[in-house]
Amino acid sequence: MNALLLKQISVISVIAGAILGIVTIIPFVGNFTFLFTMSLLGAALVVYLKKVALVSYVEPKDAALFGAMAGFVSFIGFCVTFLPIATLIGVFAKSTYYMGISLLMRSGVFVWLMMIIFIAALSALMNAFSAMVAAYIYAQIEPKPDENTSNIEIIEE
Repeated sequence: MNALLLKQISVISVIAGAILGIVTIIPFVGNFTFLFTMSLLGAALVVYLKKVALVSYVEPKDAALFGAMAGFVSFIGFCVTFLPIATLIGVFAKSTYYMGISLLMRSGVFVWLMMIIFIAALSALMNAFSAMVAAYIYAQIEPKPDENTSNIEIIEE
């Protein structure tokens, strides 16, 4: 596994999670962006990696690893941006959706850290599956490159 590629995936995932955490503050759009963060970001990452040509062929097991890493890291980035903003909104605007999040933040650091890690693990699992499905679809569309072929021609005289 390429270490540079894994670093790029984690940076892309953190940035995507932070952006989606900010967008989730919008009430109606928030449900869809949360669903995208939790389950479809891994598939979007595999499509992005293929489109930018960072990978030529993605096997489903590699895509599952990419998706799991993207799901976990993006949810941590999501929580780093969403929870403080939602807590501030919950403090200033009483009797709203964000009041529950501000109550969660007041329950204790250990409780919300455990919840974040647990939900990030669930996000990693769902994103691994969606990335694996995306890689499987790519494998059906594009043929696997032959590993045993070479460009050497043997001329017999």
